[in-house]
Amino acid sequence: MSFQELKPSSALELMAYDIDHFGETERYAGASSMPLSVGATAIMRARLSLPTLTLSLVKTFPRIVRGYQLTDAAAVVVPMDHVTSARINGQPMGRSIVVLTGSSDCLVYEPEGRLMAVVYLSPPQREPWAQLGDGYRLVNPPSDVFASLRRLISVTLEIAAHDPDFLNEPMSLTAVEQSLLSTMDAALRTSASGGPASSATDGYRRIVADMERLIRQDPTVWPRTPELAAQVGVSVRTLQSATQAICGMSPHRYSRVLRLWSVRKQLRIGPGRRSVKACAIAHGFWHLSEFAASYRAAFGELPSETLHRAMRETI
Repeated sequence: MSFQELKPSSALELMAYDIDHFGETERYAGASSMPLSVGATAIMRARLSLPTLTLSLVKTFPRIVRGYQLTDAAAVVVPMDHVTSARINGQPMGRSIVVLTGSSDCLVYEPEGRLMAVVYLSPPQREPWAQLGDGYRLVNPPSDVFASLRRLISVTLEIAAHDPDFLNEPMSLTAVEQSLLSTMDAALRTSASGGPASSATDGYRRIVADMERLIRQDPTVWPRTPELAAQVGVSVRTLQSATQAICGMSPHRYSRVLRLWSVRKQLRIGPGRRSVKACAIAHGFWHLSEFAASYRAAFGELPSETLHRAMRETI
């Protein structure tokens, strides 16, 4: 399955995004993405609306995702490629299907861009959906069930792209939706569930959350790792283990990633009393040449280019 096989139609919405606007597609799930690098990845989303669910195909970028807030709803994330490096709250996701329900304090680390399908729906009031509580679940159905679900998703999107009139027929529309629902039912019923995070990994997630809060409280100060560990109330080794497990990087690098993304969001606001120097210093970047190099490495452009483009867009 790839976006080359799809085209926009009366049934299928096809959109391209950049890293600054991808967040518009995540609001329904109460999630937000922070890029780890830009590279040449094309960020795409195809979306098909059915009577009781929405099916999307998404091509993402290396990122960290936080969320989720799914009030009376569920999101089923099906990997459509062979990328296996992602983690959720420190748990390797491999090729698992991820089921998100209700409110869930999740941090998803995706060091590579992924191709995935997302089904958004109100969970049916029947088994196996009724037994799902708030949070996330890693679902590992038998290979034939998993392959059937992926194949059904691909065929459904291809029909929406190339034969949208088929979906204008009520009986056809119902049949397509019921096929998706029954195949997801089978995946949940036959799964060897990964279950919730271990107590150690869950503790690491809380440590990272505490570290993030400290960084955001005073972004002008860039504490060294020993100072951060002391403020969080753990040893340096524990802080390093926590950020490596949850975020795939050291505390120092994660702090820099957070600050660089925050600077970019401020620069994207555009004119006013902002300047690159003021934004950099406000986030603890005192060496401006090093800051500019780090910013360019992260986002593929200088901070001044980001600001100038934002100013042009507001004219």
